[in-house]
This record gives sequence, structure tokens and C-alpha cells, in this order.
Amino acid sequence: MRHIDSAAAATDLGYEILGVRRRPLVLISSDSDSTFPFDPVVVHRELADAADVVTIETGEATFALERVLPEKTHVFGGAARSYPPDFGAAPEWWRSVLRFPGRHDIEDLIDDALSQVISLTEAREHDRRSWETATVELVSGTTGNVARLENGTRVMVNADLLPAQIRLEDALVVGAGVEGWLSGRDFSPEAADVDFACFADGDVTLARVVKVTEHRVYLALHPLAPEVVLRRRDVVAGADAGENSDVHLSDVVSVGQTLRARVCRSGADVRLSLVDVDEAVQIVPPLSLVRGGTPWLREGEHDIAVPTATVDFSSDALVEEDRSAPLQQSLSDVAPTGHLADEVRELRAEIMELRSAFARLARELRAGTDLETLDRLRDEATTLSAELHRERAKHAEGARMIARLTQELREARGAREPSDSSASRTSREHWPNAEAWIRHEVENAWALRVAASDKLRYPLREYRIGPRFGESIEALDAAQFAKAMRAVVDVATGRVAEIPSRDLHRLREGTGGDDPYVVRADGAKCWRASIESNAPSARRLHYWELPGGVVELSRVVLHDDFSA
Repeated sequence: MRHIDSAAAATDLGYEILGVRRRPLVLISSDSDSTFPFDPVVVHRELADAADVVTIETGEATFALERVLPEKTHVFGGAARSYPPDFGAAPEWWRSVLRFPGRHDIEDLIDDALSQVISLTEAREHDRRSWETATVELVSGTTGNVARLENGTRVMVNADLLPAQIRLEDALVVGAGVEGWLSGRDFSPEAADVDFACFADGDVTLARVVKVTEHRVYLALHPLAPEVVLRRRDVVAGADAGENSDVHLSDVVSVGQTLRARVCRSGADVRLSLVDVDEAVQIVPPLSLVRGGTPWLREGEHDIAVPTATVDFSSDALVEEDRSAPLQQSLSDVAPTGHLADEVRELRAEIMELRSAFARLARELRAGTDLETLDRLRDEATTLSAELHRERAKHAEGARMIARLTQELREARGAREPSDSSASRTSREHWPNAEAWIRHEVENAWALRVAASDKLRYPLREYRIGPRFGESIEALDAAQFAKAMRAVVDVATGRVAEIPSRDLHRLREGTGGDDPYVVRADGAKCWRASIESNAPSARRLHYWELPGGVVELSRVVLHDDFSA
């Protein structure tokens, strides 16, 4: 393990990352306090000799590294990433996932490095491979896929160079073409670039439904791109006018469905709508998963291999269902938490076994083997990679469910015991100015709302107080004030987007779905989050997100007030 603290050493490191290496390289940056949120000692111990671990000081060294590496592939400010051995052959940011402290844990970083051992054989054989075009003849899943080269030679198509989010069987179509690296009889496609420039405003294309909740539908235009979130008005016709209020989103769409969607562009942002989609118009082909491949979605073909049950853990379902019920009832509502915790522990054990398998595989690859054994190891690595991805997804979902249930229980307690949360409220007159008073109340609310085990993960980030915010909260009664402070804490910690009942969305200049977003002259974007729901004169929190991510609290308003 080595440490980089100078521009010269960082420049050399950049060229090393882009060169041909035998092992993954894990790079961990320091935060503003010169400490490492991702403990390099733990990472080095877990990876042993499967990867190189390097630390770098944020500042002059990281700036020098950024000048050498391609855009969006460097690290700084406590973040970390693992570069595969052949990163220089295709230095794309998605091949080296950037892990942020607070949003990811150290296990994610370790798993990234272990999953990259499958690239070792490609790095070793890099000089002997060539870029070829082939026609797919057989698609059988993770392994056993056959294609024919232009000279008639049959080759085995593998997923060695594809990220875990892309399934090889989704990328191949019998009779269609595909491009990739040929090494011996192994044919390795590469992921295609994700570029939404081909979609213009008003175009109709295909999207895959990946998640459905009570208030949102999540669509995927590409597995490597962020999901596009649709609100009710984007799914149910007439929702803005109060029509079809009895229609549930799950009645309209279902997970795994492939459907037509209308593209709505606002600058570089791409949004989708399922309302007023012309079924007769010719669609703009979806993006390809691999270079030289066919569009990854086709009309009438749905992903129903792994059905997903949609469970509603929203605050409306757990907290608003019966506010007169005793607290004991809310405790019974979260009874599954213990069972889920056991499942998460079991999944963690399975992930550790998979890590051990990857480490063993890395040792065998470095030791050198014959071609037949390499083929077997490559197939084993591909299978392990897919299995690890599935187990990590299960683990993450279980952890999210436990966190969500814990949060709902905390909100249920707060809703039934408003006097406890309001007793600590101080009077504005006790403080020299409004800002000092507000910051005290926010910090007090954070101490009560965020559990001790989560305080390091969800600290209060830098935030500002707008000139009208204090005035907007002074008139609130004790219960309303406590709710407003909880919403402010969710915003200031960055958790607001994870809580469905907050109904977070950008504020528009009008009430129409096509009205432009509210943007201030300094580039700040205005956001709107729910403080209350299913209550008379329900209140909302308006805040600005400044360039760079700093939050500025604007106002607490009634639900029918849409002024920033």
C-alpha cells in the first residue's frame, strides 16, 4: 500500500492507471480533514494480493491526477474507486464506479475490486486480441453463446468486459450483428456508449418499467443510466385536473413491462411521459447495450423472468393509516424488521463466500494456467460476478427495507407524541438573530430524528438560510414546527430523496407538466418537498440547490402556494 501526496507522484499514478496492469488498482482519497472515510487498512486486508491499494491526498495531488485521467474518472474529497487492469484500453467512467462516503460502504468498494479479477486474462492477452464483427447464432444465457465471424469461424461470446448491470442475453439477438474483442476463440463485446442525444423532444421510444410505487413509476432507458422518475401526472391522464383519482399506478403499468414513452427534453435533462403517446408513430430505436449490437428493448418483449412484488412502505401507508391507533400497533407494523435483519446477515455471509471465491480465482489466474483451464475459470468468474451482483442487490434491498421501517416507526412515534418533540422548541426572542435560532432548532431536530447509528452516515451538510425562511416558520404551532424541522433535517442530510412521503420534485414556473423549472439567476434550482400529507392546508418546504450542492432554505408554504 502506498500514499500519493505530490503532483509528480499523482501524474505517474495516472499513467499507471491507464497502462496495462496485472491487478485492479483501488484508489482512496482523503477528505477535508486528511482522513480516509474508506479505511485503506481494511480494504488492503480484505483484498490481500488480489489488488493494489493506493491512497491519495485531496488537493494538489488530486488536481494533478485529474489532468491526466479522462473526464469523470478521477477521485477526490474522500471518494474512492477501483480501476480494472485493462482500464486504459477503454477508460470509461462506468467501468470504475465512483464510491462516495455516506452513500456507499467499504464492502461496495471491495466487491468492485474483486469483480474485476475477470479482466486479468484480457490484460494478459491484450496485445494478441483484435476487434471483429460477428453474427449471433445461439443465445443461451451467461455462457454457451455462439457467434460466427465474417470468415465463417465460430466463436464463444462472453460477458468478461461488460459491467454487472448488463446481462449478456439481453444484448444478443440471434441473426443480428455484434462487435467485440477476439482472443483465440473468445469473443468479448464491450458496452456501448450511453448517449441520449438521439432522443429529441416529442420523440417516442421504448422504456423498461423497473419499479412502481404508490406515487412514482421508475423507467429505464438503459441499464447503465439513472432511472427516469415519472410522477402520477406523467402516467395517468387528467391527474393534474383531479381526474381518474381512483386509478392506481400499478393498474396502469407493472415491473418488467416494455412500453412506449414520450420524450420530454429540457436542455440536457431527459424526462419521459406515458400520457398522450401516439401508438401509430414510428419509435426512435432504443439504445444498444453493446457496440455494434441491436436495440436492447423490443416492443412486445417484457422482462418477466424475475417477477418483483411491489411492497408499499411509504409513510402514508404506515403512519397516516391510523393516527389514533396506539403506539403498540405501530410496533407490530414493523415486526418483520427482525426477520429482515436475519436475512441480511445470511446474505452478508453469502457475499463473503463469493469474495473468497473471487480471491481464489485471482490467485489461479496469476499463477498461469492452460487455455482449457482459463476457459473454465472465465466461465466461473462470469457466473460468480452475476451471482455477486444479485446477492448485493438483495442485501441492499433488505438494508433499505430495514432503514425504511425504522424511519416509519420513528415518524409514527413522533406523530403520536408531538409534545415530546415540541417541548424542546425555543422562542425566537431568546436568540440574537433568526439564523442563530433556526440553526439551533435544526441541530436539535437532527439529534432527535437521526438515530445514533446513522449520525456519521447522515451528518448535517452545509446549508444556508434564505431571507424569508424565518418569517415563514414563526407562525407555525408546535406540531407544525416539529414537522417542518424534520423535513429540513431530511433535506440537510440528503435523505429527502429516499423518503417517498416527501414527494420531492423540482418546482415549475406554472402548474403544467411542460412548464419550465424554476431556476435562479445564479443557477440555483428550486425544489419542493412535502412536510405534511392528508391534512388540511398541508404544508410544503421550498428550498434552493445551489451549484456545488449547497442547500438554501427558502420558505415553508401551504400546498397551493407555488412561489419559490
